[in-house]
Amino acid sequence: MSSRAKAAAALASLGILGLGWGTATANGSTLALNPTTSTTTTSTTATPSTTESTPSARTTTSTSSPTASSGSSSASSGSSAGTYADGTYTGSTVAHRYGSVAVTVTIQGRQITSVTENVVSDGERKSNQINSRAVPTLRSEVVAANSASVSTVSGATYTSKAYLTSLQSALDQAVA
Repeated sequence: MSSRAKAAAALASLGILGLGWGTATANGSTLALNPTTSTTTTSTTATPSTTESTPSARTTTSTSSPTASSGSSSASSGSSAGTYADGTYTGSTVAHRYGSVAVTVTIQGRQITSVTENVVSDGERKSNQINSRAVPTLRSEVVAANSASVSTVSGATYTSKAYLTSLQSALDQAVA
């Protein structure tokens, strides 16, 4: 490769890097490094879905031990923490590529005290492994955050998004 070609390639690379430093990406939206004072709020709402029932349904209960999420990809937003009415609320069943999730949340003293879920997988061993790792992580993060504004679990995107969507529909019912 000639020195002229090397110099041209280096210059092109510098130009691309310069453009990249001028902008940043967050949740699929391009933001300038010097943002203006306006803010954008997104809200995720659940729509009820139906799915075929499979024999591999599993119900779990909550724990309050914190578990760190390995990696993240997105967060769900909605009701602000601490504005919930006491009671037990069940979110809609949300179907995803590998099964479905329905989340029930218990609120006491305007705080999320427990989360239970009915996770139905497609019966594949890998789906069951992913669910057994992701669901306890999501549950503990939701209780710790007192909202559905938690990150998805890396490697369990479908389950995480369905879980958080169902949870948000339950929390929408609990808004005081």
